[in-house]
Amino acid sequence: MGLINTALQVGRSALLTYQSALQIVGTNISNAGSPDYTRQTPGLAPISGPPLPEGMRPGAGVALTSLKRSLDESLENRVRTAIGDTESSVTRRQAMTAVENVFDPLVGAQLSERLSEFFNGMSQLQNDPSDLSTRQLTIAAGTALSDTLRQMRSSLVEAGTNLNGEIAGRVETANALAGRVAELNGAIVSAESAGSPANALRDQRDAALRGLAEIVDVRVRPQGNGSFNVYVGNESLVESGVSRGLRTTTRLDGAFARDEVVFADNGAQVAIHGGQLQGLIAARDQDAFGRLQQVDELAAGIIFEVNRVHSDGQGVSGYSELISSYAVADTEAALNSVEAGLSFQPVNGSFYVAVRDTTTGGLRSYQVQVDLDGVNDDTTLTSLIEDLNDHVPELTASLTVDNRLELTADAGQEILFGFDGQSQRADTSGLLTALGVNTLFDGTDATNIAVRDQLVDQPLLLAAASVAITGDGANAGRLANVGQSTSELLNGASIVDFYGAVAGEVGVSISIAVRDVDANSTVLDALQAQKENISGVSLDEEAIELLKFERAFQGAARYVSVVDRLAGELIALLQ
Repeated sequence: MGLINTALQVGRSALLTYQSALQIVGTNISNAGSPDYTRQTPGLAPISGPPLPEGMRPGAGVALTSLKRSLDESLENRVRTAIGDTESSVTRRQAMTAVENVFDPLVGAQLSERLSEFFNGMSQLQNDPSDLSTRQLTIAAGTALSDTLRQMRSSLVEAGTNLNGEIAGRVETANALAGRVAELNGAIVSAESAGSPANALRDQRDAALRGLAEIVDVRVRPQGNGSFNVYVGNESLVESGVSRGLRTTTRLDGAFARDEVVFADNGAQVAIHGGQLQGLIAARDQDAFGRLQQVDELAAGIIFEVNRVHSDGQGVSGYSELISSYAVADTEAALNSVEAGLSFQPVNGSFYVAVRDTTTGGLRSYQVQVDLDGVNDDTTLTSLIEDLNDHVPELTASLTVDNRLELTADAGQEILFGFDGQSQRADTSGLLTALGVNTLFDGTDATNIAVRDQLVDQPLLLAAASVAITGDGANAGRLANVGQSTSELLNGASIVDFYGAVAGEVGVSISIAVRDVDANSTVLDALQAQKENISGVSLDEEAIELLKFERAFQGAARYVSVVDRLAGELIALLQ
């Protein structure tokens, strides 16, 4: 009867093993639509048994010895890297839309058109400098140009601020996923301590890691106990069952607040080289705030170059009084020093101021020296006021409560600049531009650029003339050429060329972003196809496995039935 018992044990092992194998196949089939599921393969092995009477050992049946996940860890790491690269490029391309719209002439602020209108207005004013409507239209074009620059800056600030908020949201999600990985590490170690694989938990952990890789680039190192250590850059984020956590901290960068990603435990900055966070940070710093800095540079160049020419000219009428656009931080400091706080620094030189009788037209011109050679008694705002009061009759120079220069003509007099009574005399010191005296624009950059209110209210002050003669439009001609003239503030480029280069850079950046999306998506698709071939469930293959194990189970059942019949016959013979 020993052989009969062994035969029954063989059948029993086969029935139990193939029943389990069928359950595994059923689990595969039921998860065919689950993107996070890894196909499982039953590992079968023969059972050693007692020898036959002839001395041979055919075995004692079959056993389910393992349950393997169809997974290539090396490929899984490459997939995670490709996910991070793709998400980074896709996120940046999407974020660039707001910046693209700012510079798109069909959608955005149309700065190129505003520049053309402004400088063309100056050209028209040159031909008819006495026409009030032409002056008003030119000033309106300057206002439209200023409004457009401020609008562009505001749009870029809004884009950068929104991206900053998205960074904080992504960090919260990444922090939750890192905590989930740590939690699953502990569960897997506990479940597998008895020797049984926790495949479902491992699938959940892999899904969490892929979600984490979408946000930030991660590297994974398997540990001997079944847990994973997760690294961002060279720093660990998850070790066994503990996550260090991520958070954001705000760094003030000039006028902007930027969120930086740091580790929650010690505040160390996280080196980010992939994932949505990389795309958002690049879009914020390079595409939004980076372009904003270029718009500020352009606005500063327009303000400086236009004001430099305008301050040397004269309007149809002069000033009865005027206040400089820019305040001086320290009235006792040299006007070209940091302490003075002027955005545009003057140099050693001189400028001309004239006083004209409004009744007779008689004009007296005075050269004012600006000593900024760095040797003894450099010109300060206080000393400039004293010099003007001492050497220029018929006007009074004073200091406003907010440290601006105020000039007031005597009754029946008006103030002009850049004219010695015979010809135009340039301000070689640049002081009029630096202080904002007889200038067209107020402001320092795209934050606050605007046409001076005094010119808006009194268009006749627009300095179209060079020699204070009726019908002279020479200075308007110089202003019309400012857009095409090189500027030191714009690194030797003209205003028009500088803006064209910035708009061109935006277009190139978008093209590169689109190319990166296509390239990274292609790599990811190829790797995911490889992963699907290895880890994905094929219903055709599972149908074959199902049929194979079903037939094996049926054969085992038939085998047990035959052994049972033989046992019955043997018992009958013994009776």
